[in-house]
Amino acid sequence: MDISKLFNAAIDWLQDRMRERTSWDGLTIILISILALVASPIIRYAAWLGLAYGLWTFWKQEKRFPFLP
Repeated sequence: MDISKLFNAAIDWLQDRMRERTSWDGLTIILISILALVASPIIRYAAWLGLAYGLWTFWKQEKRFPFLP
């Protein structure tokens, strides 16, 4: 089989799939899942940084300016 015929058959198959709503649903689920897998380590570090910053702001005393009541 010629490579161009194989390529054209693959393109035709993809175009047929993209006309179906369920294919769009599947792509959406795949993209959200990939995003969750990639972002989960970043979210973990952000949560630790947020926890540390929250503890620091809870611990430190607020500076009061002499000209404010």
